[in-house]
Amino acid sequence: MAQQASLASASTKRFSDPAYGVTFRYPAKWSSGNGYKFYSPLSIAPQNEPLRANIFFSSNKGFNPYPQTNLSGAQFSYSVRKASTSEECLKQVLQDNGNVENFGTEDINGIHYSHAQTGSGGMCHQISEDIYAASRNGTCYVFDLAVHTLCAGVVDNTREITGSELSQVHASLEKILSSVEIKDVKKD
Repeated sequence: MAQQASLASASTKRFSDPAYGVTFRYPAKWSSGNGYKFYSPLSIAPQNEPLRANIFFSSNKGFNPYPQTNLSGAQFSYSVRKASTSEECLKQVLQDNGNVENFGTEDINGIHYSHAQTGSGGMCHQISEDIYAASRNGTCYVFDLAVHTLCAGVVDNTREITGSELSQVHASLEKILSSVEIKDVKKD
């Protein structure tokens, strides 16, 4: 069965991936779809298959809570891999990335995650990622909370996003993560 997005309330939509038992809520103003790509790629993007979910807002897609800043968008994405532990999975995802800070493990909404941060930049495009990995029954669920920015002033009449505004963007991404539920799925 394919992934589904449905209106959960006037302010949120509900994402569901029955194949892997994953559900979460996200802001109704955000978009979904694997076709949209930011300039800087996500660390978790599988090489051989699309992301299981790609939820985002982007200045180019009509919604940005801080349009007069260098914020170009934010993404909440999820993929799956085969791994026996969340630590092993996180290591697989970030193995070629030399710019990683590990934060150990944490429990969010009853799910045990390994957490790391990474980021990259080039050509005045930057990405900052918080990556969370959880493992169940040999499947690793990887969630990427990414913020995309441009060099300040690249776009006319924009300023650098403030720390307070950036904190609000991170809070929105963290709220989505805190709504994630993973149910065991019986495989035939």
